Amino acid sequence: MPPQIVLFLENLWNFAEGDELVFCDEVRTTYLHELGHFFGLGEDDLADRGLD
Repeated sequence: MPPQIVLFLENLWNFAEGDELVFCDEVRTTYLHELGHFFGLGEDDLADRGLD
């Protein structure tokens, strides 16, 4: 299988407590965070970019 990023949207929805704006922001942040890992960034690098 090719590399892939899997987001657990139900968990993000629960975190957002049903707020659509919070949910969309969390999906974006989580996706960019995981994409950063794919390209080799560490947790500190991601935190520096506001993706923690």
